[in-house]
Amino acid sequence: MAVNTDGAPTSYHPDDPTGGKGLAINTICNGANAKLPDGTVLDWRKCSQLIAAFNQAKDHWTEPGKPKIEFYAVATKASGVPCTISSGPHAGYFVSTTALAADPSKDRCDPAHWLDALTVPFIIYPGAENFTKRGVGVGDLAALYNPTNDTVVYAIVGDRGPRLGLSEGSIAVAKALLKRSDDPKTRRDTYGYAVRNAGVVILPKAAMKPPYTAERIRIAGEAALAAWGGTERLKACTNR
Repeated sequence: MAVNTDGAPTSYHPDDPTGGKGLAINTICNGANAKLPDGTVLDWRKCSQLIAAFNQAKDHWTEPGKPKIEFYAVATKASGVPCTISSGPHAGYFVSTTALAADPSKDRCDPAHWLDALTVPFIIYPGAENFTKRGVGVGDLAALYNPTNDTVVYAIVGDRGPRLGLSEGSIAVAKALLKRSDDPKTRRDTYGYAVRNAGVVILPKAAMKPPYTAERIRIAGEAALAAWGGTERLKACTNR
């Protein structure tokens, strides 16, 4: 299970686009594309070039003749300028987004609008048709099982990912599955939270409304999993 940092206040930082300086816990290549003046689009597959374009653009985000950064995991203002956290311990960080809003009443540039990957157990579902045609979407409940330490964790579907790949979870999910209490400090740290073998069941007809706390998700998830067949069925599927 890969790890997702979106929504975390430490996910992306303008002065640490690689996630290697001890500020950001992810690389900006996982949160934005770059469009060069000649029309060339750079995505995560050309990460080093994307970062170079990002560094050219970051002092004047909308200046003509410079690369345009197209953010998809960072909140932006109407002008296209990315939102940054204005005060507190995470001042200066980008405001990272998730498909599911934690509190829609909050402004998009308020971190409280979004799920926090550090504290909220959520998973990301692939955008592939074989998921969406079954009704899978944000807000659904899910249960995950780590057979290595016999741990079951409950989560919500909080974001949509690429068509390829399967299981991807927030840092909070990974910490629970691995029984860890520490948070990552760099991108390399984040990769260390991947779970080698995780069984995941998404329950499309089981959804919940905010507030999204780990305890409320656990209570709702336990009830939904019991109706589906319980932990024994989940473990049996995982151990095949």
